[in-house]
Amino acid sequence: MMKYWQIKAATYYSLLVLILLFASCKKKENDLGLAIQPQGDELNLLVSDTSKLITYVEKGDSIRTDELSGDNLIGSYVDPFFGKIQAAIFAQLRISAAVNFTPASGNLDDLVVDSVILYLKISDFYGNTQPQNFEVYQLANSMDVDSDYYSSTTLDSTIGNLVVSGAGTITPQPFSIGTVEGELVDEAIIGIPLDVNTFGWKIINQSGTGVLDGNDATGQFTDWFKGLLIKTNTPQQITNEGGIIYTDLLDEYSKITIFYRDTVVKDTIAYDLNFNSQSARYHRVLINNDNFYVGDVLADSTLGQTQFFAQTMGGVNGKVAFPYLKDYIKNGNVVVNKAELILPAQYYVLDKYLPSTQLFLTREDESGKDVFIEDFSDGLGGRYDFDENRYVFNVTRHLNKVLAGDIKNSPLTILNSQSGITANRVVFNGKETTLKDKPSLKITFTKY
Repeated sequence: MMKYWQIKAATYYSLLVLILLFASCKKKENDLGLAIQPQGDELNLLVSDTSKLITYVEKGDSIRTDELSGDNLIGSYVDPFFGKIQAAIFAQLRISAAVNFTPASGNLDDLVVDSVILYLKISDFYGNTQPQNFEVYQLANSMDVDSDYYSSTTLDSTIGNLVVSGAGTITPQPFSIGTVEGELVDEAIIGIPLDVNTFGWKIINQSGTGVLDGNDATGQFTDWFKGLLIKTNTPQQITNEGGIIYTDLLDEYSKITIFYRDTVVKDTIAYDLNFNSQSARYHRVLINNDNFYVGDVLADSTLGQTQFFAQTMGGVNGKVAFPYLKDYIKNGNVVVNKAELILPAQYYVLDKYLPSTQLFLTREDESGKDVFIEDFSDGLGGRYDFDENRYVFNVTRHLNKVLAGDIKNSPLTILNSQSGITANRVVFNGKETTLKDKPSLKITFTKY
C-alpha cells in the first residue's frame, strides 16, 4: 500500500504533466506585424506587405506666403537633387509715427547721415553658410496687407540697388549672437548696409512734405515708398553651396536704422523704420530643376520608382499610387483592420538638408479637389523617425473606403507641413531603389 506522502507526490506529478501537456497544445499567439497568415482560419485574418506601389513626383502649386504666422525666407542654395532654389522678400516699410527730421536750426544741411543699416533677425537656417550677395531695391508697385501674395508672385522694383556698393557680400552667422545699433544682442542678425544717399537722404529730404506725416493716407509714407525687395544674387554658387535664411520681420530687431548727426548741437540720433503687423509682406521662391535629378523625374515619371521627392515652398510633391488594390477583393469582400504606408527616406548624420519633420497625405475627391485622407482625423500625419529614417502613415480608413467603392483609388499626394515657411525637402527611396529599405503598404485585413 502506498503511503500518504507517496500518494501526494504522485498527485502533484500528474498535475504537472497535465499542465505541460496543455501548454504544449495551446496555439502560439501571432505578431500581426510579422505573420503572413496566423494559425487557424476562424477569422481568415491576413497580413500583406507586398502590394505594388508606383512612386513619382509632380510640380507643386504656388502657395500663399503673405503674412503667415512664421518666418519669411531669403537666400539661395544649390541642392544636389533639386537644383537652384532662390527666396526673396517683398515687404512694406512703415514709420512708427509722424516725423520731421528738420533740426532746431531749421536747415537740413546741418545734418550728416553717417550710415543706414537694414537689420534682419535670423530665426533659423537651411543649408550651408557660404557668403551670399545681398541686394535691396525699392518697389515700384504698392502693396496691400489685404491682398493675397503667392510664392510665385513678383512685383516690379525700381532700378538701382540700395546696398552700399561692394558691401553686399555677407556670410550668414545663424548660430552666433549679432549686433544691432552697435550693441550685442542675444539673437543672430544680418546687417546689410544701405546707401546714405539713395536711401537715407531720400527719406530725410521728405521732411515737411506730408510724406512723413503717417503711413496710410494718400501722399503719406507707404503711398510714396511702396516697399522693399530684399534678395540675394549669388550666381557663382555650385552644388551644396549656400542656404535659405529664416527671418522674422516682426521681431524688434528687424528694421532699418538711419544713423545721423545734428552738427550744430552735436546730437547723434538713430531713427528706425519698421516692419510690423500692418506691413504687407511675403516671400517669392524661384526653383530651377534643369539638369538636376528632380527635373529628370518630372520629365520621366518612371525614374520616380528609384527615387522620388517632396519639397516645401511650392516645389514638388511626392505621389504614391496603389494600382492593384482591387486584387484584395477579387475573391470576396475585405475589411482592412490596419494599414500603414511606410516610406523610407534618405538622411545621414551631418547632412545639412534636414527632411521635413511631418508630412500629410491628400487624395483627389470627385470634384478634383485635393482633400486630406480620412485617417487625418486620427492623427497628425507621418512624422519622421530619425532612428529608422522613414515616415509611417496610417491609411486604414482610406483603404476601407476605396475597397468599398465609396471613393476612387486616386494616387495620394505627399505634402509638407509648414510648406510656406520652411525650406525642407525629402528624398524618398522608390520601389526599385538599390538601397535596402523600400517603400511598402502593410495591410492587416479580414476576408469574409
